[in-house]
Amino acid sequence: MSISIERIAPYLGQPIYDVYGRKLGVVVGVYSEVDGAVTAIEIMVNDAIYETIPADKLGVKDDNVKVMPEWLAEAQKIEKKMDVLKKRIIALEELFKKGQIPQHAYKELKEKFEKELNKIRNDVKNLKEVMRKRMYEIENFVIHIEKAMTNLLVSYTSGELPENGFKVSADNLRFAKQASLEEKKDLEKHSALITKLEEELASALSQQEKQEIVPATPQAGPIAVKIAT
Repeated sequence: MSISIERIAPYLGQPIYDVYGRKLGVVVGVYSEVDGAVTAIEIMVNDAIYETIPADKLGVKDDNVKVMPEWLAEAQKIEKKMDVLKKRIIALEELFKKGQIPQHAYKELKEKFEKELNKIRNDVKNLKEVMRKRMYEIENFVIHIEKAMTNLLVSYTSGELPENGFKVSADNLRFAKQASLEEKKDLEKHSALITKLEEELASALSQQEKQEIVPATPQAGPIAVKIAT
């Protein structure tokens, strides 16, 4: 989805969040084409770190511009490609089966789709590895947060920490854990969807291979002659 510079302008100097509500930094710059389409934004993570966020990681949620994790932006692109390719393969086979397209055009498109499929398979392999690593990071992060929460509760219960400070800290820790669990849920959802699309593509290809198999014409055997007596 293309985002215009006018859509980003109100965020200059303001905090920007990811799709799970986590603050990433403050928007300090925007890059755009001459037609006003945003290509990237610059955010200040803290006084020492600045980061450029490409436009393909930007989305709109609850009418606000949000930043998607890199794995999610890539997953959405690959899922769309897989779904479109599956539909095109099925459409090609149906048209060829009905005799509505010539064989040379069928073969040309079939070869093109096979090349696209090989590229998608490689992209899926790389994405799955990225998602697997991110899942591992989240699981470790949740364990870290739970340890911090446990120590906070112990110190508060023993009377070493003031109530106000405890409540603010506890709220922050709970939010961090919840946001991470929401991302983990999305990882599981998109992993399942990609697997489903892979299976559907495999099924479509299987039908394509069957379509190409021309049944052999049985050879005529010797004609049996019955002699009447």
